[in-house]
Amino acid sequence: MFCPTMAGNVTEFASWSVTESVSPHQGEQFASMLTSPVDGLHVGQTRYRFVRPATLNYLPTSRGWTCRLTGLAGYVGRGDTREQAFDELKLSIHTDFQVLLRKRPFEMDETERCRWVRLTSIIDLLDYRTTTPIKTRELGQVSFGRISRPYRIKWISGQNYVIDAENVPGELMSCAPGQWVDAEVVRHPVSHRILRIESIHKVSFRLPTAGELISIWANMPKAQLETAEWAW
Repeated sequence: MFCPTMAGNVTEFASWSVTESVSPHQGEQFASMLTSPVDGLHVGQTRYRFVRPATLNYLPTSRGWTCRLTGLAGYVGRGDTREQAFDELKLSIHTDFQVLLRKRPFEMDETERCRWVRLTSIIDLLDYRTTTPIKTRELGQVSFGRISRPYRIKWISGQNYVIDAENVPGELMSCAPGQWVDAEVVRHPVSHRILRIESIHKVSFRLPTAGELISIWANMPKAQLETAEWAW
Protein backbone atom coordinates (compact mmCIF):
# COMPACT_ATOMS: atom_id res chain seq x y z
CA MET A 1 0.00 0.00 0.00
CA PHE A 2 1.44 3.37 -1.00
CA CYS A 3 1.70 5.83 1.91
CA PRO A 4 3.59 9.09 1.26
CA THR A 5 4.09 9.70 4.97
CA MET A 6 6.39 6.70 5.32
CA ALA A 7 10.02 7.05 4.30
CA GLY A 8 10.12 3.60 2.75
CA ASN A 9 7.26 4.35 0.40
CA VAL A 10 8.74 7.70 -0.59
CA THR A 11 12.01 5.98 -1.41
CA GLU A 12 10.09 3.53 -3.52
CA PHE A 13 8.29 6.42 -5.27
CA ALA A 14 11.56 8.26 -5.92
CA SER A 15 13.23 5.12 -7.28
CA TRP A 16 10.69 4.62 -10.05
CA SER A 17 12.22 4.92 -13.45
CA VAL A 18 10.63 6.64 -16.42
CA THR A 19 11.69 3.62 -18.47
CA GLU A 20 9.53 1.23 -16.43
CA SER A 21 6.29 0.23 -18.06
CA VAL A 22 3.11 1.45 -16.34
CA SER A 23 -0.34 0.45 -17.43
CA PRO A 24 -2.57 3.29 -18.73
CA HIS A 25 -5.00 2.70 -15.86
CA GLN A 26 -2.25 2.99 -13.23
CA GLY A 27 -0.88 6.12 -14.88
CA GLU A 28 -4.29 7.84 -14.93
CA GLN A 29 -4.95 6.85 -11.32
CA PHE A 30 -1.57 8.17 -10.17
CA ALA A 31 -1.96 11.43 -12.15
CA SER A 32 -5.41 12.08 -10.68
CA MET A 33 -3.96 11.60 -7.20
CA LEU A 34 -1.33 14.32 -7.79
CA THR A 35 -3.42 16.94 -9.62
CA SER A 36 -6.87 18.39 -9.13
CA PRO A 37 -8.72 21.04 -11.22
CA VAL A 38 -10.17 23.97 -9.27
CA ASP A 39 -12.06 27.13 -10.27
CA GLY A 40 -11.92 28.92 -6.90
CA LEU A 41 -11.33 28.68 -3.17
CA HIS A 42 -13.58 28.89 -0.12
CA VAL A 43 -12.39 29.82 3.37
CA GLY A 44 -15.29 29.99 5.81
CA GLN A 45 -17.82 32.44 4.36
CA THR A 46 -15.26 33.99 2.02
CA ARG A 47 -15.27 32.87 -1.62
CA TYR A 48 -12.54 33.50 -4.18
CA ARG A 49 -13.46 32.89 -7.81
CA PHE A 50 -10.58 32.40 -10.23
CA VAL A 51 -10.15 34.31 -13.46
CA ARG A 52 -9.72 30.97 -15.21
CA PRO A 53 -9.67 27.32 -14.07
CA ALA A 54 -6.40 26.32 -12.40
CA THR A 55 -4.78 23.12 -11.19
CA LEU A 56 -3.74 22.07 -7.71
CA ASN A 57 -0.53 20.09 -7.70
CA TYR A 58 0.25 17.69 -4.87
CA LEU A 59 3.68 16.25 -4.21
CA PRO A 60 4.44 13.51 -1.67
CA THR A 61 7.47 14.13 0.56
CA SER A 62 9.22 12.27 3.35
CA ARG A 63 7.07 14.20 5.84
CA GLY A 64 3.70 14.19 4.10
CA TRP A 65 2.45 16.32 1.23
CA THR A 66 2.96 19.71 -0.35
CA CYS A 67 0.31 21.54 -2.38
CA ARG A 68 0.78 24.34 -4.92
CA LEU A 69 -1.46 26.16 -7.37
CA THR A 70 -0.42 26.34 -11.01
CA GLY A 71 0.41 29.91 -12.00
CA LEU A 72 0.73 31.22 -8.44
CA ALA A 73 4.36 31.17 -7.35
CA GLY A 74 5.38 31.81 -3.76
CA TYR A 75 2.50 29.99 -2.05
CA VAL A 76 2.76 26.42 -0.80
CA GLY A 77 0.78 24.31 1.65
CA ARG A 78 2.30 21.50 3.72
CA GLY A 79 0.62 18.80 5.77
CA ASP A 80 0.55 15.18 6.80
CA THR A 81 -2.27 14.56 4.31
CA ARG A 82 -3.31 16.08 0.99
CA GLU A 83 -6.29 17.71 2.71
CA GLN A 84 -4.08 19.35 5.34
CA ALA A 85 -1.68 20.61 2.68
CA PHE A 86 -4.59 22.07 0.70
CA ASP A 87 -6.05 23.77 3.79
CA GLU A 88 -2.65 25.32 4.58
CA LEU A 89 -2.35 26.61 0.99
CA LYS A 90 -5.84 28.15 1.19
CA LEU A 91 -5.03 29.91 4.47
CA SER A 92 -1.77 31.25 3.07
CA ILE A 93 -3.53 32.74 0.03
CA HIS A 94 -6.52 33.95 2.06
CA THR A 95 -4.38 35.73 4.67
CA ASP A 96 -2.11 37.48 2.17
CA PHE A 97 -5.04 38.58 0.00
CA GLN A 98 -6.92 40.11 2.93
CA VAL A 99 -3.83 41.95 4.19
CA LEU A 100 -3.00 43.41 0.77
CA LEU A 101 -6.65 44.17 -0.12
CA ARG A 102 -6.78 46.74 2.66
CA LYS A 103 -3.69 48.58 1.44
CA ARG A 104 -3.73 51.33 -1.16
CA PRO A 105 -1.17 51.05 -3.97
CA PHE A 106 1.16 53.70 -2.52
CA GLU A 107 1.12 51.90 0.85
CA MET A 108 2.64 48.76 -0.66
CA ASP A 109 6.34 48.19 -1.03
CA GLU A 110 7.76 46.57 -4.15
CA THR A 111 7.49 43.04 -2.74
CA GLU A 112 3.86 43.53 -1.73
CA ARG A 113 2.95 44.97 -5.13
CA CYS A 114 4.45 41.91 -6.82
CA ARG A 115 2.47 39.58 -4.57
CA TRP A 116 -0.73 41.55 -5.23
CA VAL A 117 -0.22 41.35 -8.99
CA ARG A 118 0.30 37.57 -8.73
CA LEU A 119 -2.79 37.10 -6.57
CA THR A 120 -5.08 39.20 -8.78
CA SER A 121 -3.84 37.41 -11.88
CA ILE A 122 -5.50 34.30 -10.41
CA ILE A 123 -8.32 35.69 -8.23
CA ASP A 124 -11.15 37.60 -9.94
CA LEU A 125 -10.96 40.88 -8.00
CA LEU A 126 -14.09 42.37 -9.62
CA ASP A 127 -16.14 39.31 -8.72
CA TYR A 128 -14.83 39.45 -5.15
CA ARG A 129 -15.70 43.14 -4.73
CA THR A 130 -19.20 42.75 -6.20
CA THR A 131 -20.20 39.57 -4.34
CA THR A 132 -18.56 39.91 -0.92
CA PRO A 133 -20.88 41.67 1.58
CA ILE A 134 -19.67 44.79 3.40
CA LYS A 135 -19.62 44.62 7.21
CA THR A 136 -19.95 47.87 9.18
CA ARG A 137 -20.71 49.10 12.69
CA GLU A 138 -23.53 51.62 12.82
CA LEU A 139 -25.33 53.60 15.52
CA GLY A 140 -29.10 54.00 15.36
CA GLN A 141 -32.30 54.60 17.33
CA VAL A 142 -35.21 52.16 17.45
CA SER A 143 -38.77 53.41 16.89
CA PHE A 144 -42.11 51.60 16.97
CA GLY A 145 -44.15 53.60 14.49
CA ARG A 146 -47.84 52.69 14.84
CA ILE A 147 -47.30 49.10 15.94
CA SER A 148 -46.48 47.58 19.33
CA ARG A 149 -43.01 46.30 18.46
CA PRO A 150 -39.72 47.65 17.06
CA TYR A 151 -40.46 48.74 13.51
CA ARG A 152 -37.65 50.98 12.32
CA ILE A 153 -34.08 52.01 13.04
CA LYS A 154 -33.01 55.53 12.19
CA TRP A 155 -29.24 55.49 11.78
CA ILE A 156 -27.17 58.42 12.94
CA SER A 157 -26.40 59.08 9.26
CA GLY A 158 -30.09 59.93 8.75
CA GLN A 159 -31.01 56.78 6.82
CA ASN A 160 -33.89 54.56 7.92
CA TYR A 161 -34.10 50.75 8.06
CA VAL A 162 -37.44 48.97 8.32
CA ILE A 163 -36.73 46.01 10.60
CA ASP A 164 -36.99 42.54 9.04
CA ALA A 165 -37.36 40.20 12.02
CA GLU A 166 -35.99 37.29 9.96
CA ASN A 167 -32.64 39.04 9.49
CA VAL A 168 -31.95 40.67 12.86
CA PRO A 169 -30.90 39.23 16.24
CA GLY A 170 -33.77 38.41 18.59
CA GLU A 171 -32.46 40.89 21.16
CA LEU A 172 -33.37 43.77 18.84
CA MET A 173 -37.07 42.93 19.18
CA SER A 174 -36.86 43.53 22.94
CA CYS A 175 -35.78 47.16 22.55
CA ALA A 176 -37.96 49.90 23.97
CA PRO A 177 -39.00 52.93 21.89
CA GLY A 178 -36.12 55.38 21.55
CA GLN A 179 -33.46 52.80 22.46
CA TRP A 180 -30.07 53.44 20.83
CA VAL A 181 -28.17 50.45 19.49
CA ASP A 182 -24.62 49.87 18.27
CA ALA A 183 -25.13 47.32 15.48
CA GLU A 184 -22.95 45.07 13.33
CA VAL A 185 -24.52 45.43 9.90
CA VAL A 186 -23.99 43.40 6.71
CA ARG A 187 -24.70 45.31 3.49
CA HIS A 188 -24.80 44.38 -0.19
CA PRO A 189 -21.44 45.31 -1.79
CA VAL A 190 -23.03 47.17 -4.72
CA SER A 191 -26.43 48.53 -3.63
CA HIS A 192 -25.39 48.90 0.04
CA ARG A 193 -28.83 47.54 1.00
CA ILE A 194 -28.88 45.98 4.47
CA LEU A 195 -28.86 42.19 4.16
CA ARG A 196 -28.91 41.45 7.88
CA ILE A 197 -27.95 42.77 11.29
CA GLU A 198 -25.65 40.26 12.94
CA SER A 199 -25.58 41.66 16.48
CA ILE A 200 -26.54 44.69 18.55
CA HIS A 201 -25.37 46.33 21.75
CA LYS A 202 -27.79 48.58 23.60
CA VAL A 203 -26.21 51.92 24.47
CA SER A 204 -27.19 55.04 26.39
CA PHE A 205 -26.99 57.87 23.93
CA ARG A 206 -28.89 61.08 23.24
CA LEU A 207 -28.39 63.78 20.64
CA PRO A 208 -28.44 67.31 22.08
CA THR A 209 -31.40 69.50 21.10
CA ALA A 210 -30.99 72.71 19.15
CA GLY A 211 -31.53 74.71 22.36
CA GLU A 212 -28.84 72.72 24.17
CA LEU A 213 -26.38 73.27 21.35
CA ILE A 214 -27.01 77.04 21.48
CA SER A 215 -26.53 77.03 25.25
CA ILE A 216 -23.28 75.06 25.00
CA TRP A 217 -21.94 77.49 22.40
CA ALA A 218 -22.99 80.55 24.42
CA ASN A 219 -21.33 79.25 27.57
CA MET A 220 -18.14 78.15 25.90
CA PRO A 221 -15.15 79.94 27.53
CA LYS A 222 -13.60 82.66 25.42
CA ALA A 223 -10.04 82.09 24.30
CA GLN A 224 -7.50 84.42 25.88
CA LEU A 225 -4.92 85.58 23.37
CA GLU A 226 -1.67 87.31 24.25
CA THR A 227 -1.66 91.03 23.52
CA ALA A 228 1.96 91.14 22.36
CA GLU A 229 2.54 92.38 18.84
CA TRP A 230 2.92 89.74 16.15
CA ALA A 231 6.04 89.71 14.03
CA TRP A 232 5.34 88.63 10.46
